Amino acid sequence: MSGVGGICVGMYLRTTQRRRKDGSLVRYLQLAHNRREGGVTRAEVLLNLGREDELDVEGLRRLARSIRRYTDPGREEAEPQPHEHGDQKGKRGRPI
Repeated sequence: MSGVGGICVGMYLRTTQRRRKDGSLVRYLQLAHNRREGGVTRAEVLLNLGREDELDVEGLRRLARSIRRYTDPGREEAEPQPHEHGDQKGKRGRPI
């Protein structure tokens, strides 16, 4: 998060969803941030990342590591290990 003109601006991942004709639910992942316009806060999509079930998760991890290197240049953080059990299949929720 960074301060711009005294207003705190942060980016986040958000999901949107829609129901298909066959009744199945499809979710999409987006990189967004909130923008204040005339006293109203609106989400502004910066990047559409695609369908949640077709994402390149390892590519997102590489992007997060790259951003972390830029924002914390002196900090060497150990890479978290995936879960060994459960139905998460190595996925771990954490902020980017």
